[in-house]
Amino acid sequence: MSTATKKGFGDTLHANDFKKMILGATLFFEREVEKINSLNVFPVPDGDTGTNMIMTLKAAAEGSSSYNGQSVGELSEIVASKALMGARGNSGVILSQILRGIARGLRKKEHISSGELSKAFQYGVVYAYKAVSKPVEGTILTVAREMARGICSAVRKGDNLHGSMEEAIKSGKTALDKTTDMLPALKEAGVVDAGGLGLLVFVEGCLYALKRSVTEILPPKSTAFPESAASSVISVTGKPETLILDQPYCTEMLVKAKSKTFNHLKEKLSTYGSSLLVATDNSMAKIHIHTATPDLVLKTALEYGSLHDIKIDNMVDQHSQTTASSSSPIESAVILPGPDRQEAGMVGIISVSFGEGFREIFLSLGADEIVFGGQTMNPNVKDLLSAVDNLPQDSAIILPNNKNIILVAEQVKDLATKQVEVLETKTLPEGLAALLAYNSHQTLNDNMESMKESLKQVTTGLVTYATRNAVIKGEEVKHGQYLGLTGDEIITFEKTLNLAALDLARNILDGNKDIITIFYGRDINRKDASVLAAAIEQEYPELEVELHYGGQPLYYYIFSVE
Repeated sequence: MSTATKKGFGDTLHANDFKKMILGATLFFEREVEKINSLNVFPVPDGDTGTNMIMTLKAAAEGSSSYNGQSVGELSEIVASKALMGARGNSGVILSQILRGIARGLRKKEHISSGELSKAFQYGVVYAYKAVSKPVEGTILTVAREMARGICSAVRKGDNLHGSMEEAIKSGKTALDKTTDMLPALKEAGVVDAGGLGLLVFVEGCLYALKRSVTEILPPKSTAFPESAASSVISVTGKPETLILDQPYCTEMLVKAKSKTFNHLKEKLSTYGSSLLVATDNSMAKIHIHTATPDLVLKTALEYGSLHDIKIDNMVDQHSQTTASSSSPIESAVILPGPDRQEAGMVGIISVSFGEGFREIFLSLGADEIVFGGQTMNPNVKDLLSAVDNLPQDSAIILPNNKNIILVAEQVKDLATKQVEVLETKTLPEGLAALLAYNSHQTLNDNMESMKESLKQVTTGLVTYATRNAVIKGEEVKHGQYLGLTGDEIITFEKTLNLAALDLARNILDGNKDIITIFYGRDINRKDASVLAAAIEQEYPELEVELHYGGQPLYYYIFSVE
């Protein structure tokens, strides 16, 4: 063992060290995001693991950058709180829980040793496992547990902080490699778990930042993912230091469309920077980008409509100054209130929805608040908590309408001052079915029971496209092919949209079904949707076929079968 890892060298972690680790690791992670996203097992448009984790980390980094005290315990609590409020998707929530557990282990400590860090990491693993109702091995949880074992083993050998973290990374890499064989979906795709890789990259970034104290460093390629690029890591020891970024302006805005399309907007903006996020809801788009030319971003956005809530932050200034009152640039989703009602029901209903048509349908069925989000744009904990706070009622039911938002919604239950329950709706049709069973005169528990029962009556089908080449059930699927899926299973893939849609309908229809409702997306005109509806009607004359505009992006058709 080298002297660099022996006890006595770098054996105490102070608040500035912890601060440096969080800020540096976030920058380190950001350049790895797309590589982590590429590990998405299912080749469909979805809320990607890397994106959700970096958004969570940026919220944590905001909390870190605004702290000027000397207590590791205080700082870790701030970081954990910010990470939880900014958590998106299952991976983001689990990461926030790891940080929350670490904060529990560091409580009231001014500075810590490698042994205390090891115990705190153990707490992080416990909190992460508790956050998931049915923990699955071969995921980020497995990697976290083995990293904790690695750091514990290193401490017993007498390693210092650096050596202990190196051992944690080594153990994490070994565990990550094994995830491919632990889950059938990973093995078929020939990839490791994306969340596990994300955690490994984060800890590697923490260690890299911890070892440096110069003002500007270009880190090497991540050894967790060797072919990836890296970002600038900074030191925050002593006085604020200068950070040099190629794209220093964090630019965000809302665009209200003057026409009914945002075609090519993301493609045009991609040439102006990185960390691009374009979430559209037919008549509105939310844009976030890191750029050196915010003027060109604004000019391009103006081509599509009027600009609102424009915010341009210089990230160099954000780093070097205390920004206690600032908000994370990509932290807030659009919350759309329901129509004014003279009499509010006993229970408020919050629904996550993506698509202008779906939004209107949810409101018409009694939803009080609509949180803008869904596929590729998962809302965070703060978005849902704000929606709960906006309700006039003292209790609320959240309809996530997406499996990757359920865990985020569950966090609101512990944070809200009101009584909150989460109905585990995994699709938009399930959310609509639940609302049909909602009774404004019933109590929270009675509504939960009747709404939960209604979910058993609906089957959802989705028609989208393959986001990459993949192998499904032993057959090759090409990027751009049309996919039909239900639940977590891709059941058909075709070269034409109508063939995929018809084949999907045949697979989810049976003799016990009476109605199929077709929600067509923003990229489909009503004439083409009517042709599909007529084809289904002709093949199933006994079936009632309804056609509605959903306005959802990315998913051409969403079927609700009852």
